[in-house]
Amino acid sequence: MERILDIENVLLNEVDNPNNVYLYLEGDVWCAYERSAYYLAAMRSVILGKEVIGGGYDVVLLKAEFRVDDMSLPLHPGVSLKLVADDKLQFSMNRSVAGFPEWKRQQLEKLSA
Repeated sequence: MERILDIENVLLNEVDNPNNVYLYLEGDVWCAYERSAYYLAAMRSVILGKEVIGGGYDVVLLKAEFRVDDMSLPLHPGVSLKLVADDKLQFSMNRSVAGFPEWKRQQLEKLSA
């Protein structure tokens, strides 16, 4: 996520994301941000962290990641592949998952400790 356009796309995808998981290829890891990170963390073992977007944005995004070698399909029962691109994947879940704001607050507290 080096270009400002990528950051804006992530924010647009995640602002009201009810049931999609957006993955972005960054080097040799698949990364998900914000609600996608929340959904992904609920489905599988991932490394959680935060990414601070500088350059006047000062936005803190929660980030979940796992190695490309650890990718297996289906991602999780009830999750279907919706979009494939060279460096992006989009999955659709058959249900919505609530609780993101509370989870984000808890994760940020843990990561700041």
